[in-house]
Amino acid sequence: MLVEAMQDTVLGESRGASHVLNVLVQETIKFRDKLKEETGEILTVADTQAALSALEGRLKDEPFPRELSSEQKTLIQIWMDRLTLFDGH
Repeated sequence: MLVEAMQDTVLGESRGASHVLNVLVQETIKFRDKLKEETGEILTVADTQAALSALEGRLKDEPFPRELSSEQKTLIQIWMDRLTLFDGH
């Protein structure tokens, strides 16, 4: 829900952006479930919010914050990989 609420800020309102956002939401859910299953760790709303904020900054060519957790960094990398796939099409 947090990612969806930030749709206008990060991706705008276009139909293509909505599709990209849906894919990123699905990737977040898959990562959350895999993380819990494999490590018992829980991806929190705060983790997702921190990752989203860092991704938004990165898209503006800002450096990543140093205080990101490994889970937050992994989530950002998943999102960046997916965005790269969309950019190539």
